[in-house]
Amino acid sequence: MVNILVTEPEYFEGDALRILKSIGRVKAKRMGRPELEKEIENTDVLVVRIETAVDSSLLRKAKRLKVIGSATTGLNHIDTKQAETMDIRIVNLHGMHTVPTAEHAFALMLSLCRKIPWAYENMRRGKWERYKFFGMQLEGKTLGVIGMGKIGNRVAGYGKAFGMNVVAFDPYVKESVAEMLQLPELLERSDIVTIHAMLTKETENMIGYEQLQSMKRTALLINTARERIVDEDALLKALSEGAIAGAAFDVFAKEPASREDPLLVYAKKNRNLLLTPHIGASTDKAIHDSGVEIANGVSEELKRMGLLPGKR
Repeated sequence: MVNILVTEPEYFEGDALRILKSIGRVKAKRMGRPELEKEIENTDVLVVRIETAVDSSLLRKAKRLKVIGSATTGLNHIDTKQAETMDIRIVNLHGMHTVPTAEHAFALMLSLCRKIPWAYENMRRGKWERYKFFGMQLEGKTLGVIGMGKIGNRVAGYGKAFGMNVVAFDPYVKESVAEMLQLPELLERSDIVTIHAMLTKETENMIGYEQLQSMKRTALLINTARERIVDEDALLKALSEGAIAGAAFDVFAKEPASREDPLLVYAKKNRNLLLTPHIGASTDKAIHDSGVEIANGVSEELKRMGLLPGKR
């Protein structure tokens, strides 16, 4: 019997859980690191999302682990080299989160432009101070998209629907629905910059203090990709100095973010940084579909390995 451990069970309910139960013995539970390290010893299949750090230390304790199913597109939370060394297969998503993540990027953009969180909080406290919440209108503004994969292309389309001028930077794309620019020109021209690149050695800290200073002082920065694409210290310095007008992040260097996370500490005291807890792909449809895709992917991988009846 295949032992399957699901560490973030809220994302694998209904159909996904039924599929997993049809192929093995399932334990679905949130747990602390000590319990996880104990459970992993007798686990054949580990099913996770972004909050479970599958690092080399955890993998070395996984004496039976054969497959990791991660309902994510990126794999920065998994030590893929260690997994490869141990011949552990990884099943992840391909394009499943395009629409919800693009929609969330635009939701952050609109919320930041119109200062919706702070206006709501003002009213919740019984006030009516409209003059504090003059916003930015999107029509006619320039939207700069960094990374023109599936999500970036979708966001570019949304920008055009709002009447925005859309420019983009992606060294691997020559033609797109947007005017392609080099990164320095995109930063200089854009009123809003939104990041949709993968985190790689080339993109880590790609946006530093020099890049932020080159942007308009009225510009906004949106990041629903990976936090480390932007230098955190540089961002907080730029925001505090007014080098840019604001930023909205759905991603953090360490997740879940602690109360001491520098972004959270800054946001508690300032109204130019909007944060959400990595919920870009957290819609009812996306959670259902991604759970089912991973469950089916795990099943197919086990069949290929000869651990379930079916094709080899």
